[in-house]
Amino acid sequence: MFQSQKLIVATLLSTIFLCVLFISNTHGQQQGPPPKYFDERFVIKSMSHISAAQATYRSTSGNGNFGSFAQLHAAGLIDAALGSGQKFGYSFVVKPAANTFAAWATPATYRKTGLRSYYIDQRGVLFGADLGGSPASELNAHYIDTCALWGINDNERCTIGAMRTLHTAQMTYAATAGNGQYAKTLQHLQIAGLIDQVLGVGLKHGYQYQMEALPGAPGSFRVWATPINYAETGIRSFFVDATGVVRGANRNGDPAGPGDPPVQQ
Repeated sequence: MFQSQKLIVATLLSTIFLCVLFISNTHGQQQGPPPKYFDERFVIKSMSHISAAQATYRSTSGNGNFGSFAQLHAAGLIDAALGSGQKFGYSFVVKPAANTFAAWATPATYRKTGLRSYYIDQRGVLFGADLGGSPASELNAHYIDTCALWGINDNERCTIGAMRTLHTAQMTYAATAGNGQYAKTLQHLQIAGLIDQVLGVGLKHGYQYQMEALPGAPGSFRVWATPINYAETGIRSFFVDATGVVRGANRNGDPAGPGDPPVQQ
């Protein structure tokens, strides 16, 4: 019980930290790199891949520990180039520990092979910024959305996916930890391990997410996603409830609702 309480407190503190971080960044995310540095898009995907590989390694051959690049490669979780620490004109470094890991990607030659530096750790949240070729951290860089890299179309596509994720999470929560009841907040879904920390904050893909659970038997829930900055981070607003049908329309930044048409993706 004590360990469970410690985990909940740690999760809430991490959520509060991310919330403050995102609120300080008006859009909640940084968009993709300039066209001149197109390869950075692959670097961003590589950092996300490292995070996924570490999670898999820890739950399988790592026996609860995170791994080095050599160990991740030996387990077949990353390719030889990434395992060498040199790929896409970037130098990759990882420092694993029992319960944590940190990974960095910095341009092999600043401004020639890349502009921004990147950082990710066991939370799976990517940070990046133009730091003159110096390593990034959560303190000197911005949150990078690894799904939505190129503006409104990507933001809306990823938000539709996030709405479906939230619907699935609510169904799972009601069938397990909720004992038949839906989660009242995004934080409850996060603590249950059903959504990531970024979505748990309610700011992702250039959108703000709000959720409410409706009482009753069996009850229901509603989720809204509206652009953080209308016409800049998104055009359409989105809505989903227990039916699982994601609906959306251009509401000039106001919330969508059950009367809006189903989205096509």
